[in-house]
Order: sequence, then structure tokens, then C-alpha cells
Amino acid sequence: MMEVDSYLNKIVGQLTIDKPTRDGIIASFDILKAKIWSEYQDRLSSVELFGSFLRSTELPQKIDLESDIDVLAIFKSKEFQPVTMLKHLFEFADAQYSRSTVLKSHPTVVVEMKKVRFEIVPAYYERSFWNGDELKIPAPRNNDLKWITTEPQKLHKEVLLKNGETHNFLIPTIKLIKYFNVRKGRPFESYLIEQHAIGIDYYGHTLTDYLMQFIEELESDGANDLQREFISELRLFRKNLLDLLKLKMFDYAKLEIEKYFPLLS
Repeated sequence: MMEVDSYLNKIVGQLTIDKPTRDGIIASFDILKAKIWSEYQDRLSSVELFGSFLRSTELPQKIDLESDIDVLAIFKSKEFQPVTMLKHLFEFADAQYSRSTVLKSHPTVVVEMKKVRFEIVPAYYERSFWNGDELKIPAPRNNDLKWITTEPQKLHKEVLLKNGETHNFLIPTIKLIKYFNVRKGRPFESYLIEQHAIGIDYYGHTLTDYLMQFIEELESDGANDLQREFISELRLFRKNLLDLLKLKMFDYAKLEIEKYFPLLS
């Protein structure tokens, strides 16, 4: 059992951005933040990181080519509709990062540098009589609304709280599932994996226990074909692994894990 857990922890180590790389990303964000403030000045309320990078649940870009760093540019008011705000942000980014790839990818503006990809989301706070200040971001193109409400800090706080309650096993479990998700073509949005993870009442004592329980709690109701295939494969993996562990066939158990969660070369 210790060999199995040791292997999973080794994988998690490979799925974690090292400190020099993380420090470099933060330094790049600080430069971007300063440029945004310089451009918009007193029209801005704040420029903030959000998303998986802030929660440390992200995967390195060498593993997940779609990995990005989410940035909120929060304005003091809704100056324009989303299309116009995104146009202005694109023109700003294109001018400031002429040597990088800058893309409009509604509802974000993407700045692709050599080692980091930022997705900038315009936002503003709207005062609600019933709910107080609500953070608004551009709605997806297939949405009838122009702006939608978001609560990025809610998931952030819930993940960090649950990670502490689980003795820091939650984030490694999330990383392992995200790794398998990427290998299967990303049938699930990353944030859905995190939402599922925080809704489980864990009782295990090892990373293997947590991974097995996460898989046990997966539901296929309402899933599409790719998602059902993803869940079926993980359920089969769980059954095979638990059978091998019960028989104390630890070498074979490790080989079973390697099929689903291979070490990076």
C-alpha cells in the first residue's frame, strides 16, 4: 500500500508547478497588472488573479496545453457592453504585448507568452438590493444575457477550507483527476472536478483512499458520452486496484495505476 501511495505522490509532484516557475508567473502577472492600471487608472477598481492557479489546483502547461492564468480586470462601472469592453482590452493588450500572441476569445482576451498564457476577463460590481454587490462578467456567446454573475472567491475559499480539513489531500486528489481528464480529452470542465471534490465527506487516511472515494462518488446522470466513458474507465480502475490491494499484490497494483496515471518522461 505504501508503494502505491508513494507512486501517486510522485505523480502529484510532477503535476505541481515548481517554485521558480510559479514565481516567474507571478512576476509576469505583476507586470501585466501594472500595465492595466497604467492604461485605465481611476476607471479601475482592482486587477486580481482568480481561478485554479490561485487555488494551486492548476496543472503545468507542459501537461495541459490549455492551462492558463485567469485575471479579472474589475472596473468601477459598466462603461460599455461586453463586446466593446473586450475590444478595448484587446487593443490595449495587442499594443503592450506586440511580441506575444494576443487573441479575442469571448468572454476573455488571451495573452500568450512563451511560458505563460493569461486570460483577462473584464468585470464590474453591480449593486443588488437583495444580494449586495454582485460581480458581473461577460456572458458566453450562447447566453441571451450580456452579463452574468460570478463568485470566483466562493470556490477559492471552499477548496482551501476543504483542503485544510482533509489534511492537504484534497488538492493532490484534484490534480490527479485533472491529469486523467486531460489525457481523456477534457470531457469535464476543470471547475466541475473541483466542485465535485469539495462536496464529498472524506474518511480516508491516504492519497489512495481519497482518490478511490472521489471515483466512488462520481455520478453519470446527465453526462454525455465522453463523460460516461471517463467515469466508466475510472470505476473499472478503482475496482481493479482495490481487488489487487485486497490480495496484497502491490506490484501489480502499481502497474495498474501506471496505466491510468503514467509518470511523465
